[in-house]
Amino acid sequence: MTAQPETTVSCHHPRTLQQARLEWQQATPVAGDFGDVYFSRDQGPDETRHVFLEQNDLPQRWAGWQQKRAFVVGETGFGTGLNLLVAMQVFLQVAPATARLHWVSTELYPLTPDDLQRAHAFWPALAEYAACLQQCYPLPVSGFHRLQLHPRITLDLLLGDAAENLSQLQASVDAWCLDGFAPGKNPGMWTEQLFAALARSSHANTSFATFTSAGTVKRGLQAAGFVIQKVPGFGRKREMLRGHFAADSADQPASTPADNNPLKWNLPPRPTGRLAIIGAGLAGCATAEALSRRGYQADLLEATQPGADGSGNRQGVLYIKLAVDNTPASRFYLAGLEYSRRWLQRLDPQQHFWSDCGVVQLATDEQEAARQQRFLQRQQLPAALVQPLSAEQVSSLAGTPTTHSGLLFSRAGWVKPGALCHQLANHLPGIRLLTSHPVSQLQFDASQNVWRLQTGDQWLEYDTVILAAAYASRLLEPQQWLPVKRIRGQVTHVTLPDTHNRQPGCVICAGGYVSPPADKTLCFGATFNLHSNATELTHEDQQANLAELHQALPKLLTGLGIDADHLPLQGRVGFRCTSPDYLPLTGPAPQHQQWQEVYRDWHKQGLSATPDSPPLHQGLWLHLGHGSRGLASIPLCSELLVSQMLGEPAPLEQALTEAVHPGRFILRALKRNNNGAA
Repeated sequence: MTAQPETTVSCHHPRTLQQARLEWQQATPVAGDFGDVYFSRDQGPDETRHVFLEQNDLPQRWAGWQQKRAFVVGETGFGTGLNLLVAMQVFLQVAPATARLHWVSTELYPLTPDDLQRAHAFWPALAEYAACLQQCYPLPVSGFHRLQLHPRITLDLLLGDAAENLSQLQASVDAWCLDGFAPGKNPGMWTEQLFAALARSSHANTSFATFTSAGTVKRGLQAAGFVIQKVPGFGRKREMLRGHFAADSADQPASTPADNNPLKWNLPPRPTGRLAIIGAGLAGCATAEALSRRGYQADLLEATQPGADGSGNRQGVLYIKLAVDNTPASRFYLAGLEYSRRWLQRLDPQQHFWSDCGVVQLATDEQEAARQQRFLQRQQLPAALVQPLSAEQVSSLAGTPTTHSGLLFSRAGWVKPGALCHQLANHLPGIRLLTSHPVSQLQFDASQNVWRLQTGDQWLEYDTVILAAAYASRLLEPQQWLPVKRIRGQVTHVTLPDTHNRQPGCVICAGGYVSPPADKTLCFGATFNLHSNATELTHEDQQANLAELHQALPKLLTGLGIDADHLPLQGRVGFRCTSPDYLPLTGPAPQHQQWQEVYRDWHKQGLSATPDSPPLHQGLWLHLGHGSRGLASIPLCSELLVSQMLGEPAPLEQALTEAVHPGRFILRALKRNNNGAA
């Protein structure tokens, strides 16, 4: 967490990475840019077992793994994914049925999907695991990509420069597999910065193994704090290195994730007792899913019914609107969109509750058209993610005429959030749904180290509480400082005749949105009203929605046989919960008054004045402020929160984790006050 995330976060751009240029020599893939092979065609899996699994003692460590947390392996040089596939096979053979594996790997030049499949074809014994990877293999966009390959196996694929990405990694790694092309052919990877990043995420029992015994690698690892041992290599390779991390042997003290941050990155202890999630909207249900997937139990408390409030629309739009410049928000929402898509595909492969029909963001005026052009020039994202469309192309895709060009996000779409919440809340193993349980008070009992919740006339006790009730979270005493807003929105519903076409063929966004019909209903909207708490539908808002729809797709309703002048008042009113910077608040709950006292003069006194541990509420977590883009942020933020809570690798780089940290607003307010601002 930083005081000025807009200026201190990493400045690298979300961009299309150059993909690996492979040359197939006698059916063996060779990296054209490095002149080195990815694997031995005949003995590739055997080499992986000898070099990385056996020299890290992984089969034995996995067989005896009894911890609740996942075993974490870090890798440099993902390549074809061979090391991971062999590890998956061995882990599932030897590890206890409750054990989980978390694999973190870096890659600067990702293979194309076709090359990946061609390489995997050499190992039929690994076909089952290769199919899991191929199914969710990400686009070549730099950043962190979390992939759930198996109910017990997670992959974080960090695309981009290895040292840069590992310096942003928030993880405690148990074993390192240092792969990648030979140092003599790829010196840009084997750097002092890389070795420092490895040490940063290592602990006293962290092991490592690498195929190379080059002097530069040996000296770099020793300087970073690793104890080195030379052992016989594989096949004709005479020697390789293995060893372990020992911070006392480093030339300089090992860095930590807190280095260079005004807020030290220490989190509350991992939960060991009862867990409660307050709110069964999408944020609460997605958090429950993340906990259930890891084998945890929790109570899910809801004032009414799952998905009844802000998550209760018939259809919500899974979309993002990226800034022209590379802002933290753009990087966050891009990661969120891709994670949401994979999350939905895993939960609902038959697409009962969602559709990736695509979203077109219209340019309804010259200013927006110019902004979109600047965006395309600067961001340079893959065409599979976003591409420009002419007005004619938009009309063809939508199935109805428009005069506006736009941007097509072909991997976006729509979701039935209410139906999805109901499905999750009622069918997750280990999750107990408590409906009609409004929480009116939240108190911490310091004598027992538990949180006490009042719901109706009863009090419930929990060791860990997650506030995921949108704006209602602010009404509970510990979090009344939260700077969130409640914004009313009205969606219009039009019942369609039994015989109708599927217009529009994709989601169209402009001032509002319109989704393809679902369940014989066309949904469009939505209004924004910060100053109204009215829950009733209004004709004024319906007319506003109709006006926005007419501007975007002027002939849609008439093409569907609908008379816009005689529509009944049908729709839904909901309330969004948004933050001042339109990013969510996800993470541990700060103790507001203590933060004000501790950090009042931090910007004047320098980093040395910051405490080793920030004042956080013990066992209290926040998950709110997702606004109108919650479908693109909530699944990823749920994964982030649970990863933090359980001490697992974070699915986002540290800069973006800090960008959504709830405490950022306290620091910003202190800075404004100290600078004399209002």
